[in-house]
Amino acid sequence: MDIKNLKTFILAAEYENYRQVAEKLYLTQPAITFQIKQLEKELGGQLFHKDGRNIVLTEFGRMFYHEASEIISQFEKSLHRMNQFKQGYHKLLRIAISPLLADTILPTILHKYMATHPNVEFTIQVMESRLISQQIENGDVDVGLSSLPGSSLIKTIQFHEENVVLVMRHDGYDAESGPILDGLGILEEHILFTDNHPYYWGKLKEQLLLKIPSLRMMKVNQTYVTKRFVLEGMGVSFLPLSSINKEIIEGRLLEIPVHFIETPRAGMYFLYKNNHQFDPELMNFIASFHFS
Repeated sequence: MDIKNLKTFILAAEYENYRQVAEKLYLTQPAITFQIKQLEKELGGQLFHKDGRNIVLTEFGRMFYHEASEIISQFEKSLHRMNQFKQGYHKLLRIAISPLLADTILPTILHKYMATHPNVEFTIQVMESRLISQQIENGDVDVGLSSLPGSSLIKTIQFHEENVVLVMRHDGYDAESGPILDGLGILEEHILFTDNHPYYWGKLKEQLLLKIPSLRMMKVNQTYVTKRFVLEGMGVSFLPLSSINKEIIEGRLLEIPVHFIETPRAGMYFLYKNNHQFDPELMNFIASFHFS
C-alpha cells in the first residue's frame, strides 16, 4: 500500500474536494483522482461518492479513514525512530509520570541521566497517578513514576518514602523570637487545602475531622497549585516534604509541628509490566537521587 496514496486519501477526506487537494499537493486533479482509484482498487471498495462539485466519504471510506490515519501515524513514528537511531539515539524510553513527581524530581533526574546517557531518547507524559497503570497495561508507555503503587497487573518498586508535613506561609519570625506554633490552632484558623495527593488524604481527613469538626477544607487536586495558594497566605496544607523543602529552606514556607494526629508518609513508585521494559540502570539512578 503506497504511503503517498494514503496521505492523498486523508487530505481528500478532510477537504472533500479534489481541486483543493491538488492545490495543496501541487498536483493535477486527474493525478489525485488516479491515486484514489488506485487505492480503491487495492481495497476493493468505493471510498467517495460525488456530491455536486464536492466528494463525500462513503461508509466504507469513513471506516478506512481511521485505519489510514493510524497507518500514517505509525509510519511517521517509525520513520522518526530510524532517524533518531541514525543521529545516535539507540534507545527510547516512554515514561508516564505524576504531576507531583514531574514538578519535583523529574527535571533534575532527567537532566543528570541524559548527561550520562546521551544515546537514550525520552518521551514524557504527565498524568494522574491513578491513570498510569492503565497506560502501561495498554502499552502506551514503558514505565511509570507514580505517587501510587501499580495495579495487580503492574509490577511496583517503591524507590522513596518521605514525611508529609503541615505547612503555612512563613510568618516572618525567626525560630528564637517567634511565637510557639500550635498546629491545632492554625488548622482551626485557616482553610486547609486537601486532595493534592492521591494516597493519604482519605485517612488524614478522617483524623482531622475527629479533632476539628468545624475544619474548613477546600479540594485542590494539584500539588503545585496548593503550594502556590499556601505561599500566597490563602491557607495551609499537608504536603510531601520533597515538594516544599526548597521553600522551607528559603524561608518562604514554615513547617508546623502536628502532634495530635498520626501524620502520613508518601511513597514514590517505579511501575512496569514486563521484564524487558524494566531498566535497572534507570531504576538505580532514580533510587540514588537525593530527595531532600
